Amino acid sequence: MLSVAEKIACLRKTELFRGMSSDALEKIAEVAQEMHFADDETIFNDGEKGDAVYSVVEGEVKAHRFGIEITRAGKDNCVGEMGVIDEGARIGSVSSIGNTVLLKVSRDDFYRVAENDLKLLQNVLKIVLRKIRKDTARQIETIRENERTEQDLLRAREMQMSMLPTEDLHVGPADCLCLKASGNCSPAEKVGGDYYDYFRLSDDQVGLVVGDVEGHGFHTGLMVAMAKSCLQVQMKTDHSIPSVMSALEDMVTGFMQSEHALYMTFCYIIVDLKAHTLLFCNAGHNYPYHYRASSDQLDMLESSARPLGMFTDMLGLQEFEASQSQWESGDVFVMYSDGIIEGEDENGEPFGEKRLEKLIKENAHLPPDQIKEMILREFRSFCHGTVQADDVSLIAVKMGT
Repeated sequence: MLSVAEKIACLRKTELFRGMSSDALEKIAEVAQEMHFADDETIFNDGEKGDAVYSVVEGEVKAHRFGIEITRAGKDNCVGEMGVIDEGARIGSVSSIGNTVLLKVSRDDFYRVAENDLKLLQNVLKIVLRKIRKDTARQIETIRENERTEQDLLRAREMQMSMLPTEDLHVGPADCLCLKASGNCSPAEKVGGDYYDYFRLSDDQVGLVVGDVEGHGFHTGLMVAMAKSCLQVQMKTDHSIPSVMSALEDMVTGFMQSEHALYMTFCYIIVDLKAHTLLFCNAGHNYPYHYRASSDQLDMLESSARPLGMFTDMLGLQEFEASQSQWESGDVFVMYSDGIIEGEDENGEPFGEKRLEKLIKENAHLPPDQIKEMILREFRSFCHGTVQADDVSLIAVKMGT
């Protein structure tokens, strides 16, 4: 245990008690409580009522909040000074680093001495003003950093949205519409992980794609951009389903070898307008719907492959195969991301597949842009008052003669 003289010698070195009279220091030393802590022991917690200041005699302490270390204080430094100035709650936690010895001075004892020692009050004022300046500078820098991040995310969102179709797709002569497609994407955050597209492959073929990168944020948006680029390059050489899906999985697997391990669900459909056939492959994505107008029947285009990049380290790259189906005039296809069926109302009930299926059948007689709008309108009404937790993408396609 430290003697009063040893405590005085320790306190005199700290900024808070430096310059005080010997009598005042002796009074502080007499009431200072010596405390010993092992490694990583809590000294005080965030939110606790501040009632004392601590002087580090031996060892080191760290201040932290929300699991983030803010600063450290070693020998001859004080922590928790604000606890003797006001009665507010602590705004951070402090714990020991290694074996640590502290001197604890309570607020009441501090004030009894401070009433008769001008130097102690001056020291307190200097420390408080310095902390205010540091906190202000830190807050200003945080605001600036947040603004820079905000601008980066806004630019990234603009880039992502620019990669999506800007208009509906019409295929066929003016007097005989063979296919019309209409889509929409609404990211949950400024940069989302959903992607959709539709495009001409040849005079007789149209490609439809929808994908969903795990999560949402900057890195999911980056993978979406890479998927778009990969798709465009591959389409120029070989737009067959095995070639496109394999190229995309190669891209995703390469991305996963970085520090950001993400996977992607993806569905690719080739519509043959002349043969009235569909070729499709689904890598872990929600099955698209095929509404058959002649029988008023709603089917799912089922195709089994795991999400792109998932388990490739254990199972290797996949070999993709195309499934086939037929279509007739008046048929409707709906491709979507799971953000639609998983969207919840205020009571936590999901929108679900049944509601989506009902809407498709009820509105299948409408043009695809109106089918899309009817589904999104019902979805937004259902989820009114709740925060959109996931990206929402939807493509409606209607076949003509």
